[in-house]
Amino acid sequence: MSEVENRYAFTLQEQLRADLSRKIEDGIYKPGDRLPSESELVEAYGVSRVTVRAALGMLVDEGVLVKRRGKGTFVRPTTIVESALTSGSFTETCLEMGLEPATRILMTGEMPADPSIAALLGCTDKRLIEIRRLRMAGGTPVIVEHDYFPQRYRFLLGCALENRSLFEILKTEGGAVICGFEDSFSIGRADAQTAELLDVAEGDALLEVLETVYGRDPSDIVYVNRRLIASERYRYVVRSRKA
Repeated sequence: MSEVENRYAFTLQEQLRADLSRKIEDGIYKPGDRLPSESELVEAYGVSRVTVRAALGMLVDEGVLVKRRGKGTFVRPTTIVESALTSGSFTETCLEMGLEPATRILMTGEMPADPSIAALLGCTDKRLIEIRRLRMAGGTPVIVEHDYFPQRYRFLLGCALENRSLFEILKTEGGAVICGFEDSFSIGRADAQTAELLDVAEGDALLEVLETVYGRDPSDIVYVNRRLIASERYRYVVRSRKA
């Protein structure tokens, strides 16, 4: 490619990048929206696939777009930020961000006690109560949650849980007041079911949080929560300050 042709190609890339960026700023493509495919952009703009890929790559590098393997290119969703200094309530975090929280109950029931979960709960129950939920913020799926309870919270199996704060249910119907939690973090991978629920590709990296939730006394463990989080949409922030 000659120097003149190279400058022309660069100009085409910049023009396409600028036009897509403008459409995103104008709300034609909103956070979370899927962009037209490379073939559709080639046809719409009358440019080569190389030019399209270069323009999209620029916007990915700028953090405007995100590519999802096997799904396409999307406008980066609005990131919900939960500070480690908050109450830990998903509902409260969403409301503070001006987003409507929603919960879909995937299952409720009993399960054989996993020894590691039972140890965190400090109980000897042979079976635990499990609630599995999909959490959505502003209509966007962000978290798949598994909540594990000892048998003393069996009443939860008879509660209406959809779109309600679990903290409030535990307080009003179980007399449990949540006073604190301890989180441990790791990287998980989306299995087929989780990938479908969170609208990510199977095998994508997810933030995995194992949380121990306790009442007035730190030795009083209320439940254990395991979260698989689409971290490009929902982010934890830990802040520290010296006196």
